[in-house]
Amino acid sequence: MSIRARLAQPLRRGEIEDLRGLRIEEPLEIEAALLPNVDFTGTTFAAPLTLRGAVFQGLAWFKDCSFDAPVNFADARFLSDARFDHAHFHRVATFSGTEFQGVACFDRAEFADAAFLDRMTCYGNLSLDRTRFAGPASLQDTECFGGLWGNGTVFATRADIRGMEVHGRTWVVGAAVAGEAPSTSNQLGAIHRYGYLWS
Repeated sequence: MSIRARLAQPLRRGEIEDLRGLRIEEPLEIEAALLPNVDFTGTTFAAPLTLRGAVFQGLAWFKDCSFDAPVNFADARFLSDARFDHAHFHRVATFSGTEFQGVACFDRAEFADAAFLDRMTCYGNLSLDRTRFAGPASLQDTECFGGLWGNGTVFATRADIRGMEVHGRTWVVGAAVAGEAPSTSNQLGAIHRYGYLWS
């Protein structure tokens, strides 16, 4: 069964589409579709991935994935946890307008090119533990209702956080923006916080 056909399967509680460790050479474009529980752990996306407006009805695991081409999750909805732990984004990564109803986890992910995490709505925690942004990053107008975990996060060039709001804990201990010492970042201090700040 093709990957596209497996992603078209209806959601089955307690079951997951096991797509781990694959190498996907062809562009994969699925827009505004309902997707089942998926586990792409360790998969390499060698061609562009577009899941714009898709609705992930269950778990969505992209842990340890390598995105070697542009990826577009703009306006997607994750109804449960979205796991991008240790993912490597080698080209532009777009999550503009994405809604995360569970945890949005990018722990130890690496963004080598521009990262658009703007206008996102995170009802769970936005976790960027030791995440590295080598290119410019935008979190403009992103809302985090479950807090922000930015422990040791590095923005190597620039970070646009205008209009970002965090409701709950804001943890940016050891976080740094280019040209600023860790945890003294003037840019990170501009986050609109409705809760405690640890820096």
